[in-house]
Amino acid sequence: MTYYMTPFRRYAYRNLVPSDRIARNIGNFQCDVHIPVDVVDEKDAYVIFATLPGLKAEDLDIEIIDNTVDISGEFKQEDEEVNFLRKERPIGSFRRYLKFGTKLVAENADAKLENGVLTLRVPKVAEAQPKSIKVKTK
Repeated sequence: MTYYMTPFRRYAYRNLVPSDRIARNIGNFQCDVHIPVDVVDEKDAYVIFATLPGLKAEDLDIEIIDNTVDISGEFKQEDEEVNFLRKERPIGSFRRYLKFGTKLVAENADAKLENGVLTLRVPKVAEAQPKSIKVKTK
C-alpha cells in the first residue's frame, strides 16, 4: 500500500500558494502510505470509514477545522532487525484531508477504531441540514 505520487501531482503540491493552513501542510508533508476512505452523507452528519489495519488508537490523530477533516497517523514497524523476504504491510506516515461543502461541528464528533476500521461521525451545523416545510392550502 505505497502511495505513488505522479510527477504532475508532485509538481502541483510543491507549487501551491500557501494561502491557508491546509495548503501549507499539503506542500510540506511526505506521505508514505495511502489509506482508503468511504464517506456517507446522512441527513445530519457525515460518516467517514477509513481502513487502518493494525493501527492503534494512540497512533492516530484527527483534527476538524470548519469544513475540513484531517486524519493522520503512522504505521510502525515492530521488529527493526528482521530480514523480510517480502514486505507488503504498510509502514510509515499517512495523512488524508477531506473537505466538505458545509461546516462541521467538531465538539460533537465521535470516532471509534474497531477491527482495523475507523468510523468517524461528524455532525453538520444546524443551518446546513435540510429542512422540510409543509405547504398549507386554503
